[in-house]
Amino acid sequence: MTQIKRGKLPDFTVAEHLKVQEQIEQHAYELWIARGSRQNGALENWVRAEREVLEDFITVRTHALDFGGNC
Repeated sequence: MTQIKRGKLPDFTVAEHLKVQEQIEQHAYELWIARGSRQNGALENWVRAEREVLEDFITVRTHALDFGGNC
């Protein structure tokens, strides 16, 4: 996992939080469907979706900063 120095990234806005939350919900649902809609897999799907979406979010923000773009 990539280590990020505190204070290096711009603030995480409310709009970004809501967008990421929606992406996590959608991805967790997709994982649930792909795994056969098991009743006991919700937490596992949520944690995996959360990890994958947040890793992508951090990668995009870090990449934008490396190239001087706006986040």
